[in-house]
Amino acid sequence: MLKSLIGIFIVMSFLSGCASRTAGWFSKSDKLSLSKKEMRSLRAGALKAWKTRHEKSSLETALASFEKLSKASEDNFEYLVYLTRGYYFLADAHYSDMDQKKKYWEIGTSWGEKAMATNAEFAKAMKEGEKVEDHLNKLGKREVPAMYWTAANLGKWAKNSGIATTLKYKNRIRTLVGTAQKHQADYFYAAAFRYWGAYYSVAPSFAGGSMPKSKESFNKAVKIAPEYLGTKVLYASLYMTKKGDKKGFKRLLNEVLNAKLKKDAIYSENLIEQRKAKDFLKNMEDLF
Repeated sequence: MLKSLIGIFIVMSFLSGCASRTAGWFSKSDKLSLSKKEMRSLRAGALKAWKTRHEKSSLETALASFEKLSKASEDNFEYLVYLTRGYYFLADAHYSDMDQKKKYWEIGTSWGEKAMATNAEFAKAMKEGEKVEDHLNKLGKREVPAMYWTAANLGKWAKNSGIATTLKYKNRIRTLVGTAQKHQADYFYAAAFRYWGAYYSVAPSFAGGSMPKSKESFNKAVKIAPEYLGTKVLYASLYMTKKGDKKGFKRLLNEVLNAKLKKDAIYSENLIEQRKAKDFLKNMEDLF
């Protein structure tokens, strides 16, 4: 009897540590009425600000404009994707306080869920209370950005909300990434392979962790999209630290620092990754 009570107490304590959130599929979003001229002007300003999203004020301007555009457009999928991706970047690049990061990752998750729910069949299943993982087959290549950025935001939010929350959402996140990968394996500079590289390196063995699989996934991501510096930063900070490989750690991060940045579509991301690489090298002794 005592053992049973202790077991119940442990389970209840575990569950009480699980963070909760309300899915954003159908959260209320007031419609805006804007003229075509206003829409064109707002869009032009949003895209211009987006180009310098490595500056916090520019990203905030872009996000505010994309939100207005999402409320004023009948077909708002594009703007919802900018919002879910943008809030992920806002948390990752511009905040250090974890509570603030979690706040924006949670907001990013909600925008991603809204983007996924623009698919009528999937939205119907969600309205009926069906399990997300069971209906991702209703989504296709069009929804790949929504699936990936929802997973990215939700994964960061869950991981930093405790082990119970991580376990609660683990299958959903993995299924989102896997479905996105099935439809477009090279999306966002091999994002799925980058995710698996990180997942296999940090997950315990009983949950599928595997250092050989981590290395293989990171190497695939680097091979597919060597121009995206974030892969090498993750490779160094997760895989190399766990392996205790200081030489590999320094090699990867110095490659990131020595890369000549182009004013291309991922200039902002690569600029932030160079800053991360510099900080990791500076604090190397604390990591090994």
